[in-house]
Amino acid sequence: MANISLDELGLKLTELISEYSEETKKSMEEILDKTADKILDYVKQNCVRSNSGSNHLADSFGLTIVGIGANKTIFISSKTKGKLVHLIELGFKHVSGKFVSARPFLRPAYDEFTPSMLEDIKSIIANGG
Repeated sequence: MANISLDELGLKLTELISEYSEETKKSMEEILDKTADKILDYVKQNCVRSNSGSNHLADSFGLTIVGIGANKTIFISSKTKGKLVHLIELGFKHVSGKFVSARPFLRPAYDEFTPSMLEDIKSIIANGG
């Protein structure tokens, strides 16, 4: 059995913890990216389409990534139709007085994919990357 000094043991433990942390962060980022892609696909498939069959609203959605690593945030939004999205998602009262009912497509996307993402992240933290 080889003798190891406490300094060497400390360095080795630090190295192992650092590797574990990097693997865990990388795995969590991959889960975040995959979930964002799934949500974006869902939004594009389920958003309201005009009667002419145009997908102009669906085509306007995209991802905006802010930050890196543990500080990474991904926004999913309409690049050109942002002033309309909340009206469709939540419903509105038209100037004629008619109520236009909500046709949600953003909230259901988050509700469908976010819980499994959180469970995956919990599993990564508990079991390692």
